[in-house]
Amino acid sequence: MNHQLYEEWLFADAEPSEQGLTAQQAAALQEHLRDCPGCQALAESWQGTQAILRSQEMVAPAAGFTSRWQVRLAAEREFAHRRQTQVMLGLTIGGALVLMLVLVSLAWPWLQVPGVFWWAWLYRLFTLIAYAGAAQEIISTMFRAATGVVPIVWWVIFTGLLCELGVLWVVSFRLLTNPRRIT
Repeated sequence: MNHQLYEEWLFADAEPSEQGLTAQQAAALQEHLRDCPGCQALAESWQGTQAILRSQEMVAPAAGFTSRWQVRLAAEREFAHRRQTQVMLGLTIGGALVLMLVLVSLAWPWLQVPGVFWWAWLYRLFTLIAYAGAAQEIISTMFRAATGVVPIVWWVIFTGLLCELGVLWVVSFRLLTNPRRIT
């Protein structure tokens, strides 16, 4: 015979609640306990254990336990934050050094002839300025066209939403990067 159901009922609260026994379950449990000596011994042991637990006094924690625990927890969190910061700083510096090494090795032929290097960067700078000017023209033309089509109310709403998103990003960034403190 499988006694698991009766053992679960035995350890369930006797008071009516969400996990308490119904009247039919309690009756079935009592009937089973009359017939099963193993479950009778388990029920007696459980009642004895509950009586012992109820008769014992609650032991108060040692003086200053809470403050010592909070100090230790704060120290552990600070250590974990410091370690995470050191690991990320090390990975960032290592990655930057590897990137610089790769860039120097790629630019080594240009660095041997500095004139070519400077003319190439000057050309890229003027090209970038020309692209920025063209992009500015395109964006200003699109903005002028959009201001005539989209009502001013929608521009205000869009600007407000962008500001709210910016504030939300800053607050989220601060919460994620600051270590948590115990109060």
